[in-house]
Order: sequence, then structure tokens, then C-alpha cells
Amino acid sequence: ETVGPASRYQIDATIADVYLVSRYDRTMIVGRPVLYIVIDVFSRMITGVYVGLEGPSWVSAMMALTNAVTSKVAYCRQFGVDIQDADWPCQAMPDVLLGDKGEIAGKTIETLIKNYQVHVENAAPYRADWKGIVEQRFRLLPARFKAFTPGFVAPDYQERGARDYRLDATLDIDQFTRIILYCILYYNNQHPLSEYEKSPDMIADRVPEIPCELWEWG
Repeated sequence: ETVGPASRYQIDATIADVYLVSRYDRTMIVGRPVLYIVIDVFSRMITGVYVGLEGPSWVSAMMALTNAVTSKVAYCRQFGVDIQDADWPCQAMPDVLLGDKGEIAGKTIETLIKNYQVHVENAAPYRADWKGIVEQRFRLLPARFKAFTPGFVAPDYQERGARDYRLDATLDIDQFTRIILYCILYYNNQHPLSEYEKSPDMIADRVPEIPCELWEWG
């Protein structure tokens, strides 16, 4: 369903499995952050991200989409990550945006449709497989950092006698965002897509199955 980069994006959110502390009082636990990811279907490139403490909402979704259409150099610099434009070259509004019924369903989305001519689609309830590409990123990203992140919530957190992972929290939201940015940069520039189906032209041009390489080729 794509003709090239930015022809179709998928957007989704998840509550990250890590507890954070306040930037102003590090003895105060502020909860688990919400992570928004925007991904390009053609190249599997993560084009936008947003980490916040508010629940999934229209504002959070538009923060992630805004990140997808602007330069990432200044954004990453806010969190102490120095990159070049070539490291994260996505600055494009999609032709089609696929999301969940919720934050991008309703009258507020009409602003995006009318002003930017974006065709908006919503997945049916309980059909996460319709957004399988972005859903899989929520498995890949935590796999990179969970073993090294204090306050990360292990699967046994609801079991009787399990450790209270909130007591391990030491990261604030800026520090956690920095970790997420490093994970995204690794994924976009180095992670091989083992199940990506390349077109004959891609095979002829020997394009590596790396999101950034696929984006640039497209």
C-alpha cells in the first residue's frame, strides 16, 4: 500500500515499562511515561517520537507527528545527543496516517486533514495486527535497553512477593528520552530487517535491508 517513503505512516503509543523520577526532586516517583512512535511503512524507518507523562491523547500524537516532519538535529541536541541530518533524514508529512480509534478519531483530526491533505485511517477495535509494523517496534526498542535501565518493570511485577520496581527508579524523563533516541538511531541506521520483502529494483541496486538505506533509496 505504499509507493515510497512518507506515502504511509503508522502511529501508536504504549506505556513504557519503566518508572521515572522528578527532575526537580529525585526522591519523588512520577510514574511511567507514554511513548509515541511514528513509523514509515515503506522503509520501516522510525520517523517521529514523543515521550511524555500525560496519557495517550490528541496533543501527544500531534507532538510525535510534529517530530516526524521537522529536523531531528536540534531535537536530539536538547537531550545531549549530537547527530547529523543524514543520521535521521525524515522530515516529511505522510499522504496517509494510520492510527487507533481514539486520539486521531474525532473533530480535532479535521485540522490535519484540511490543512495538510493527509488521509487519516483508523484501525478497527482489537485489530492491532492492522498496525503490526509500529506494534513490533514496541518490542524491539525495550529489548535494547531494559537490562541496563533502573526502574524497568519485569514481567513478575504483579506477582505476590515480587520486587517493587518503583523503588529502583533513578531516571528522569529527559534521561529516558535520551535512551530512547539512542535506541531509535541504532534501529534506523543499523538494525537489519530480516523479513523485509524487497522489490526487484531494490535487489538489482543491492539495497541493504536497513531502514535508513531503504528510505534514502526510496
